[in-house]
Amino acid sequence: MKVKAKTYQEALQELQELVLKIEDPTSNLDTISHDVKKAMELVKYCQIQLRSYEEDIEKLTE
Repeated sequence: MKVKAKTYQEALQELQELVLKIEDPTSNLDTISHDVKKAMELVKYCQIQLRSYEEDIEKLTE
């Protein structure tokens, strides 16, 4: 499962929505596994984006 190209803010918003869905005690157990996998992909995507921003900032401040 790959994260389609989106902004960091879009990915973060989707991640926050998934977390709420996963934490909801009325959530369907059949979809939680899929939601957790999607959330993990979004976390990885956000981490990569943040590293990229950090590198860009470091280059600008050199």
